[in-house]
Amino acid sequence: MGAMKPRNDRALALSAFCLEIETYRRTPDGRVRNADAFLQYYFPRTSDGSGATDRLFVHIPREVRGPILAEWRIRGLKAALRDDDERVKTVVLDALEAGDVDAAMFETGVSPATLIDYVPLDEWWQFWRGTSLPNTAVQKALASARAMHLIDDKWFLDNVEGRGGKTKGTDAVADTLTKDDIIAWVRGIHASGDASPAGVIAARGWENVLAKTAPEALLAALDAFARKVHLVVPANSSAPQPLTSPPLDDGFEGMPQVDLSQIDPDAAPEPGGWGDDSSPPQSLPGMPVLDEEIEQINTPHRPPPLPK
Repeated sequence: MGAMKPRNDRALALSAFCLEIETYRRTPDGRVRNADAFLQYYFPRTSDGSGATDRLFVHIPREVRGPILAEWRIRGLKAALRDDDERVKTVVLDALEAGDVDAAMFETGVSPATLIDYVPLDEWWQFWRGTSLPNTAVQKALASARAMHLIDDKWFLDNVEGRGGKTKGTDAVADTLTKDDIIAWVRGIHASGDASPAGVIAARGWENVLAKTAPEALLAALDAFARKVHLVVPANSSAPQPLTSPPLDDGFEGMPQVDLSQIDPDAAPEPGGWGDDSSPPQSLPGMPVLDEEIEQINTPHRPPPLPK
């Protein structure tokens, strides 16, 4: 039997984006959530250590997870290749409880490529976005999404907003600029003769836009991006799954529930939710994706260089 095809094709832009951000997450500059949080999210254990929920290995085929367990020296390779999902969960739980595997080993043992190849991308996004993000991480994500043509300048200006939605588009970008900055920006637009979204961004400079725009405005754009490509998918919604992933067939109990009181005043709210202010906001049902957006997102990732 041949090797199982990865759930997510790295040749597609959305998977490539997630891989780049997960790789960056593990660097000193991009660190969002540490190894302990990674372990707690992907392999949460009961308080008495008697049980666990496997949100990781259950998605990884035996021929890929077997060498990971063997590298940790908690299972022989031949045995690990034969182990079913329940046996793997038991072996890993026992190793964690015995101290044979710690959080750092757990995170390091599962490379960014393995993680993004096999886990559902909306679950990975829930992990990455499920905490307060430093502005450098938000900037990196938006820059990567633009470089991979998952968003363009018009989309960015349509979705960046600050002051709780009171400033949007160019107003949000200009909100934190000095008078001299704004004069230079207008002068640049006049000199280029291009007042299109691309011309407006080019006149200011994309790097300057990211560096000077208010963090809350950039974060609003990032959350809009997640809805656009369905990285945010409510658990009880019929919205499409992330565009590079097939439909899930295993269920996932940790996804946030939609607050039905915000949708139907006669319906009682369902239980669930994040429960702390450091976690991502509740998401509304996925936005419809136009045919041209699907074609754009599923185009192999070979983007031409963007204008500075």
